[in-house]
Amino acid sequence: MPKKIYVAGPLFNTHERMYLDQIAAALEQAGYETFLPHRDAGILGDLSDIRERERLFRSDMQALDDCQIVAALLTGADQDSGTCGELGYAYAKGKPCFGISDDVRRMNNLIWGLCDEGKAIASDIDTLVEMIRQA
Repeated sequence: MPKKIYVAGPLFNTHERMYLDQIAAALEQAGYETFLPHRDAGILGDLSDIRERERLFRSDMQALDDCQIVAALLTGADQDSGTCGELGYAYAKGKPCFGISDDVRRMNNLIWGLCDEGKAIASDIDTLVEMIRQA
């Protein structure tokens, strides 16, 4: 049975979602099963819809519990707060956390630490897949 990877990252625009889609596709091509929140659970459109918020939260938490690995998109001036929460939860559960970023701006030190003190942060998708394969 293939390992399941939770692919975390910001979902605020088409570019972010497309890059997350590419990450998941590369991991799937390498033989892994993936959970991609916007693809597999959906995106919260109406912030006042409490039932939808609850459904998405529970879906994401179940997927985090079910996965063996988390791979997170960490680009940006500051890493996405939801992504950081997902990484922190997975790390606390003893799951390996990997990041991907080619952003030259400084990375949050805690997030750097959660990703094996920077040793599990790739700068491109091919390197990310290879790092996970070797882990």
